[in-house]
Amino acid sequence: MSPRTKEQNEEIRLQRVREIMKAAVDVYLEQGITMEMRDIAAKAGLGYGTVYHYYKNKLMLLEDLLWLAFEEARLLTNKAIAADGDSRQRLRRYTSMLLGHWFYDRSTYILYKMIWENFHQVPGGRFQMLYDRFQTDLHEPLVRVVQEALGGMEPESKANLLLGSMIGCAGLWIHHGHDEPDTDQMAASLLAGVLGKELL
Repeated sequence: MSPRTKEQNEEIRLQRVREIMKAAVDVYLEQGITMEMRDIAAKAGLGYGTVYHYYKNKLMLLEDLLWLAFEEARLLTNKAIAADGDSRQRLRRYTSMLLGHWFYDRSTYILYKMIWENFHQVPGGRFQMLYDRFQTDLHEPLVRVVQEALGGMEPESKANLLLGSMIGCAGLWIHHGHDEPDTDQMAASLLAGVLGKELL
């Protein structure tokens, strides 16, 4: 048997990282920050040593996971908010798309949930840079479109209330194993409740 090529080794490495990250998402949703690397290894069907070969501890793994989720969320936010349509249409599209993405890729849901909890379970300000980038790249665009839709009526507090409501509502489905809901209908209901029926 001939030795593997560099490309084959890289594909194996990427596959292992994907398996570890997928398992980490599942374990985090079950256990929160108390998750342990041995639980992630078991969920991924990998040896304990294999997981440690890629990540020395759960915070390093979580950091990679959250930065990847951030990039996905940034692309989605830009696509939804920068698209054509008036501010109300863009806000509804953003809300529906983000909820849908959370159900599809739960690492993005974890990112928003941990940001909203101000990373209070993570020691030592480890994610300060991620928090700052979240504010500029994900939160501020939402505040701007809320301001366009509402005028000068407390756009930041309304944006915060909307995101908090989305996180709570999505968590009910994610943590209780329900099938994915109609995200467009969920978005309409949340926007009506948080921002007012006149926006629909």
